Amino acid sequence: MNTPEQPAPISWADFEKVDMRTGTIVAVEPFPQARKPAYKLTIDFGDLGLKRSSAQITTLYTPDTLVGQQVIAVVNFPPKQIATFRSECLVLGSVAADGTVTLLQPERTTPNGLRIG
Repeated sequence: MNTPEQPAPISWADFEKVDMRTGTIVAVEPFPQARKPAYKLTIDFGDLGLKRSSAQITTLYTPDTLVGQQVIAVVNFPPKQIATFRSECLVLGSVAADGTVTLLQPERTTPNGLRIG
């Protein structure tokens, strides 16, 4: 049986640099220009405002089921150009061996923009 490679350890100071926040998906659009199937998400992060993200989550989610869902995202990466779209945050999820992504979500509704720690 194959075992996953152990990730390199990071310091607490490194972890504190990653700004993860809760946000609510307010809009979802198809993203046919992406290399892999994806959606364009607009996410409300409260006082941080609206941010957009390209997310490869089309296997388990449809646009109508995503609007109103809370997610957890990294909000302090530099923007990334993906085809014709500028992605401003990274929505987090667990990734299965086949690439299927299951979103990480708060266990209950929380205010948008709360920091994950």
